[in-house]
Amino acid sequence: MAAAQTEFVQAIYDLFPSPVIFVDADRIILSVNAAAIEQFGYAAEQVIGGSSRCLYASDEDFEAASFQSAAGPGKAQFSEGIYRYRRRNGTVFQARLRVTPVVDSTGARLGFAGIVHDISDYLELDRERRKADEILNTALQAIPEGFAIFDAEERIIVYNDAYRRICGAAGPKLKIGMTAEEIMLSVYEVGYYPNAPVGSPQAKAWLEKRMRAFRNPGGDNQIFEYGDGRWLRIEDLRTQDGNTVALRIDVTDLKRAEIALDRQRLEYYTLVQNIPDVICRISHDFRYTFVNDRYARLVHTPADDLIGKSIFDFVPEKDRERLFATMKNLSVEAPLAAREQHRTLADGSDLWLFWSNIAVFDGGKLAEYVTIGRDITELKQQQQRIVQQRAELQRKNDALNQFTGTVSHDLKAPLRHMSMFSEMIVEDVAVGNLEELPVYAGHLRQSARRMDQLIDSLLDYAQIADEIGSWQIVSMADVISDTILNLDSFIRESGASVEFSALPQLKGDPELLKRLCQNLIGNAIKYRREDVKPVVRIYAETAEDIVRVFFEDNGIGVDPRFSRKIFDVFQRLHRDETIYPGTGIGLALAKRIAESHGGSIELDTAFTHGARFIVTLPELRQSGGKQEAFGNPREEAADGR
Repeated sequence: MAAAQTEFVQAIYDLFPSPVIFVDADRIILSVNAAAIEQFGYAAEQVIGGSSRCLYASDEDFEAASFQSAAGPGKAQFSEGIYRYRRRNGTVFQARLRVTPVVDSTGARLGFAGIVHDISDYLELDRERRKADEILNTALQAIPEGFAIFDAEERIIVYNDAYRRICGAAGPKLKIGMTAEEIMLSVYEVGYYPNAPVGSPQAKAWLEKRMRAFRNPGGDNQIFEYGDGRWLRIEDLRTQDGNTVALRIDVTDLKRAEIALDRQRLEYYTLVQNIPDVICRISHDFRYTFVNDRYARLVHTPADDLIGKSIFDFVPEKDRERLFATMKNLSVEAPLAAREQHRTLADGSDLWLFWSNIAVFDGGKLAEYVTIGRDITELKQQQQRIVQQRAELQRKNDALNQFTGTVSHDLKAPLRHMSMFSEMIVEDVAVGNLEELPVYAGHLRQSARRMDQLIDSLLDYAQIADEIGSWQIVSMADVISDTILNLDSFIRESGASVEFSALPQLKGDPELLKRLCQNLIGNAIKYRREDVKPVVRIYAETAEDIVRVFFEDNGIGVDPRFSRKIFDVFQRLHRDETIYPGTGIGLALAKRIAESHGGSIELDTAFTHGARFIVTLPELRQSGGKQEAFGNPREEAADGR
């Protein structure tokens, strides 16, 4: 019987799946089973009789296991510990060591029986589980939205940091097991719901509404303000097991963008209603979808009445085909067509519009048309003024060239005389002939006096040009009266009479106009006929926004061949200064003054009973501000393009 038991125990020992090792009190290996040989890779004879240190991965593991064995199991029948072991091939593994002391009949300890259970697979599984938990937790915390799961009893069982932060000052109080209602009340009590201020009458109803939405999630997202000016979107989902997945998304940036977009829309609407352009948007089938107020005034129809109407209902029939072709020809490659349009308003004034027709495409498909009309009337007027000024500048340059040549010739004439008589004086003095010296000296004085007169005339001409700019409303009757007073002695001496009828008011420089009249009246009296009393008649007529002032005399007249030449500087038709003294600059000054007022002066060559000069000047108009073109009625319906 004992032998059978021994064989039975031996069989268990040999077949035991885990390594079994017997060591004596000095840790010398006494026996190992087949599982131990397979686990460690040693043959039995390689380890039996040797120290069990060879089976441990390090001295620390060996010492720790030895200490566990030395400490004894106490009241327990065994002790356990986890240590690292090393196989013969050098690989290391972790195992749980279960040590049972072996004692004799007297209780003396003879050694130890140790069972080594390899737990590497379990540890690997545990590591994988921990790793999965870490990944899940990391992923949960990485979610920027607040995330939480509530069980069927509305207790929170999972949440991330974002969910805690969304709770604001109540976040630190958040803990697993709190109910959804407790969390909501905590957030409410710290004043984190602007729509439900603490203690306000509407707070209770607002909180109850929120709880109803939580308990009955219908898939409709709710957005409300929370915290300090932030916005939150609530998404709750009930799972099949009765849990509730709660997602809290901060949509502040989106909400602010939405508010900003609304503001931009308002600003855009305000802009298009207040800019001085007419604007309309047209569908692909040529119907109005938007018009600003200025466009509505342009076509004399309220803006609301235009929406949905065909644009061709407001375009003159003669222009419809052209407009249709223009719009249809717009493409992705050439989406813009522009043109200028001239119109005559009901008050007779001009209106110029610059139309831009733009086709808007979305993915290559026509989405709509945008038409913009800009009032360019002032620009056109400026362009016309520039053309006029360019022509005027050219005319003045030509006159300046002519003036330069004339002045050069006339100034050199006295110098030539002075040079000639000076040489004659030198020659006579050299031969001792002094008889003619007084005559030569007289000629020198006369030439010097002539040059002095020419220089004074040039200075007078230049100063008059520089003085132009003092514009006033001037009574021509007063100007003529003052001129007659200035010429009173000359008029009395010649026995002349000056007659003038009713004269209009003009806008100009009164002193320059006096100089103009003085030159014309003075010339009329100077160039009189012998034995004929000089008579000067001054009268005016108005036609087509201009005033013509006539200076008519009964003098010797002017040869029509010289009707233009007489207005050049230093031009004289009568060289005998003893009869008709002067420098020939009077009419040039008159012309300069007339032109400085935007007018002109000419000789009436058809008048044969003396000389008649016609001074043409702009009529005086009452100045007024420009009326807004798009607010005025039109003679005909605008074509809108």
